[in-house]
Amino acid sequence: MPFYRDVTVENPLDVMKASRASAMRSGRNSVSLPGFRMTSSAISARLSPSASPRLITLASTVVKAGETARASLKRRRVTEMVSKAPRDYQTEIDVTVERIIVDQMVQAFPAYSIKGEEDVGNRVADENAPVIYIDPIDGTTNFAWGIPHFGMTIAIAEAGTIVAGVVYDPMLDELFSAELGGGAYLNGERIVCVHNADIENVVVGAGLPVPGQVKAVPEAVYFDALKRLMANTAGVRRLGSAALSIAYVASGRLDGFFEDGLSMHDYGAAALLVTEAGGRVSAFNGGPVTANGDILAGNMSLHPWLVEGLEGERG
Repeated sequence: MPFYRDVTVENPLDVMKASRASAMRSGRNSVSLPGFRMTSSAISARLSPSASPRLITLASTVVKAGETARASLKRRRVTEMVSKAPRDYQTEIDVTVERIIVDQMVQAFPAYSIKGEEDVGNRVADENAPVIYIDPIDGTTNFAWGIPHFGMTIAIAEAGTIVAGVVYDPMLDELFSAELGGGAYLNGERIVCVHNADIENVVVGAGLPVPGQVKAVPEAVYFDALKRLMANTAGVRRLGSAALSIAYVASGRLDGFFEDGLSMHDYGAAALLVTEAGGRVSAFNGGPVTANGDILAGNMSLHPWLVEGLEGERG
């Protein structure tokens, strides 16, 4: 079934698979989708039936910006990137995509504050104004190495609470969206967490930290938690995009996920997806998320077991 209406291809994923195979044969890493054009009605069809104009704007913007990201995927050399910190990269496309998003946000929401991860057009409005959080490429290392798995996120916070957000996978054309109290959606279909507490039959995502990234718990506890997953579950996945991994918890593709050192840009929109899909998002200790950015997302049945592992317990 097509993901959206008013396009010139019958099934964009079929075209993508063929394009990707052709790209591999020709040595290219990027994939283009013929006729990848959307009307506002097509965007609305990919959201909740009750989606607000604000959410429609976020979705339209991220899908449009995704065209640039998708067309720019290739293997980059270290000399083609900016190193913001050891193993923390920025490409020219991070900046370009954030500029596209910021320009649209300024036009649509002139009274909102903006906090983009790449600091392109950041601004502070009235202290009580909503705040827009932007991560133009979540999974920059994947993107910079030409790996076709990265996300794009936009979230809006009011009084410190995320009230609307989108997470977009431009390579698979998957649009995750949520509004507070309105449920979570993937390409227009309602999604829910899968409440599975059968530890031997769960798949959990986790970040593999770079040196110094883990701050919420001792590193030994974090790595023991990973070993606990490997010893007891059906598998551990490190996908390279925290935003998409958390969105996968919301859609049941993963049963849980944890990583330290994340920012609101990384997890804000995706965390809303999980809670609206019936799951739980917390700090490693099960309480509110801290300034460390320690994020633990899971279905309600599995979440307590994951907390136990990050407390250093065995079970």
